Amino acid sequence: MANQNPMGRGQAVALKIPADHVRFLRSVFTSARAGVQDELEAFPDQLDPKRLEREEAAYGRLLTALDELVIVPDRDVRDVLADLAGIIDTGNEYSRVVSEHEALHGLLAQLRR
Repeated sequence: MANQNPMGRGQAVALKIPADHVRFLRSVFTSARAGVQDELEAFPDQLDPKRLEREEAAYGRLLTALDELVIVPDRDVRDVLADLAGIIDTGNEYSRVVSEHEALHGLLAQLRR
């Protein structure tokens, strides 16, 4: 029972995150949470404030998890991570970069034989 949340909201997950990943994640989560806070202030009547408050809280839990290296993941945490990963992948043109990497390294591997 030691790995269960006393509130009954799920299993705690111990995180193993390298220090350089923690720095990156902290920066991204801090920026994302600030963006959500800005949206709440700037568009209180135009956006869904309850959803934005849940997102803000999820980013807060993720930031705390980076300090404690443990989190009880819930749907909101999973949703903000999935959305953020998609946004970053799109912004970085991840699928194009992976395709180019595979093409170049595939050819290089054949020429090294």
